[in-house]
Amino acid sequence: MTTVPARVAWLTDTLLAPATEGVASAELSVLRADLVRDLQALGAELPAGERLQMDGYKIRTAHRNPERCMSFDTFVPSPRSTRRAVGVVAVNRCVHGHSPSPAGAVGDVLAEGVEDVSVAAATAGVRAPWWASWYAGLSGGARAVVCAEAVTWATQLLTAVHWSQVPRPVIGGRDDWWPCPGGTPIVLKGRAEVRSLVGRRPALLVVGTGRCQADWRIELGYPGLVAALGRDAPVAPCRVVGVWPQSGQVRVLPVDVGALRSTATAVVAGVATWVDSRIEAQRRGAPGAPDAVAVSVDGAVA
Repeated sequence: MTTVPARVAWLTDTLLAPATEGVASAELSVLRADLVRDLQALGAELPAGERLQMDGYKIRTAHRNPERCMSFDTFVPSPRSTRRAVGVVAVNRCVHGHSPSPAGAVGDVLAEGVEDVSVAAATAGVRAPWWASWYAGLSGGARAVVCAEAVTWATQLLTAVHWSQVPRPVIGGRDDWWPCPGGTPIVLKGRAEVRSLVGRRPALLVVGTGRCQADWRIELGYPGLVAALGRDAPVAPCRVVGVWPQSGQVRVLPVDVGALRSTATAVVAGVATWVDSRIEAQRRGAPGAPDAVAVSVDGAVA
């Protein structure tokens, strides 16, 4: 009989504990209307023709390092930025019994990505993963670095949860998207590494990088908010659990109307910072800025 480490058992129980706070349908509707009003006002200030796609990275940047919002570096894949995309697929394979280990699963995912590039080149309508063409062009040594990063990431997630206790987990899956209504050129994108239902409400698990920061409630609240908005339903997540494997930290954010409102306020402030940066960039005549803003810097291409 395999003994489950106490930390893993605790994290799993915490993720799946019954919800103690609720978010009424009427409360969520009011919050959504207030957020739409504020974002529409900000969207009207964006330079003509520009679109602002906000993800967790941009929200964190706006609050922690607002001066970086003036940087228009186009996203370039790297071992670090691809480890989540590869690792989450590998964990999904291990949990569902399609691979015996993270190393084997990551190797299979990378090999299939290279194969997909060849198929996509010869077959119309077929798309390879966003990282695959870049990875296919790397040397053997560089590929080994990509593999090592992804194996480490996958191992950390795989060993964090007692998977046999999680009912029908969705590992990775589709990101949550919420375009602000009314033709507003602002889109919110949220992501979680794991989703599982607790009653009728999803519980989210998010993997952080490095160590937990003082604004962790915003970091965890953002995917919870977008999940509540993106589903356009009167059901918000019951909680968001954050895990920072590199520092061994865990935080739990119960999702109630107070947490959603605090997060929405932070999102509006973050969007305002990015809008100001776009206005300033236009004033300075920064070249190619609109395209750069449409690129997600958290490891995926918009």
